[in-house]
Amino acid sequence: MNGRHHPIEGQTPPQSDLPSKHKRLYASYIRAMAAFAVVQMHAIGGYLYWYGKDAAALHPQFVVADLYYAHLRWATPFFIMISGALLLSSRREETLGAFLKRRMRRVLIPFAFWGGIYLLYLFREQLLYGPMPTWSQVSHKIFYEDIYFHLWFIPMIAGLYLLTPVLKLWVKATDRRHLEYFLIIVFISNAAHLYLPNLLIIKHFSWFGYIGYYLLGYYLSYYSPAPQVKRWIYVSALFMPFLSAWLTWWLSAQKGEYYDIAFVYASPNVVLMTSAWFLFLREYSWERFAQRYSWLHRKILRIAEVSFGVYFIHPLVLDVLKNGYLGVRIEPHYFLFSNVPIAMGGLLTGIVAFLVSALLVELLHRWSFGRNWLT
Repeated sequence: MNGRHHPIEGQTPPQSDLPSKHKRLYASYIRAMAAFAVVQMHAIGGYLYWYGKDAAALHPQFVVADLYYAHLRWATPFFIMISGALLLSSRREETLGAFLKRRMRRVLIPFAFWGGIYLLYLFREQLLYGPMPTWSQVSHKIFYEDIYFHLWFIPMIAGLYLLTPVLKLWVKATDRRHLEYFLIIVFISNAAHLYLPNLLIIKHFSWFGYIGYYLLGYYLSYYSPAPQVKRWIYVSALFMPFLSAWLTWWLSAQKGEYYDIAFVYASPNVVLMTSAWFLFLREYSWERFAQRYSWLHRKILRIAEVSFGVYFIHPLVLDVLKNGYLGVRIEPHYFLFSNVPIAMGGLLTGIVAFLVSALLVELLHRWSFGRNWLT
């Protein structure tokens, strides 16, 4: 990006090189895009399980969902990467206790609230018509499952927050070469554990989890690859969605049912696509975009502000729309009152669910408690 200083080999990136206003701007655009992409993925993702339905391995619903998913798998890693980019580079001076209190409050209180909402929704029929759910059923959902499919993200990011004070000290003290070495080890071991799970050295070397994406967000915020390397990354990344879609179909064909290993975030094809897209957005001149499209810029900033709440609420909105609880059904193959092609219906369903989710979170934001504690 114009005017940006790139640390040279062996230097620790100076903390003053990334003005907070600039950080917030690029981060806001990434958050807004990631929020919409997550809703879009979940709007159509269920159709991946149509693989092989009615003896049709290439069922149209599966093919469309496969292509949608393949192009959007960067969405959730973006949230992890932007957290790592901003928290690990933060100049804020605070005690360990103050940092943990602030970050944990930010995620655990909304998690408790929305977890309760989703528990009520999951057990709605039993609560209305009986028999009442047992404590064993409820506690198992709370302590041993994700409560609802998307809520896995909160315990994961909370774990990264616990490591942040240590990681922050490390990235300030290390240089580019050692950071690259660690990232290579993380992503190679994660990919090997995914595709070669029984390999002896890999089998007991899988504790890295999502720390790679967390550090990768920081790395790409400070170190821009050489132009020739960047071109290779971008060109290669263009093929990754199609490779992901083909691999998912081919591996599913081998297994005889939908098999999602090529969509797992540790898969190299997803890592490369995510890294390239993040790098491009990180280095894009959003200041110029904001000046040229000021009205759109304001909307995007507002979307970024409600993105956390949108992440929490959108599966509930999607399910309500799918079941027609509001008087109309909206889902990828049936929009309002007519059947539609799934490619168009999937996009429309994602847009409607996103807008409804954003509107509901906006209403919560007008309540100070909702704005400060729930979203």
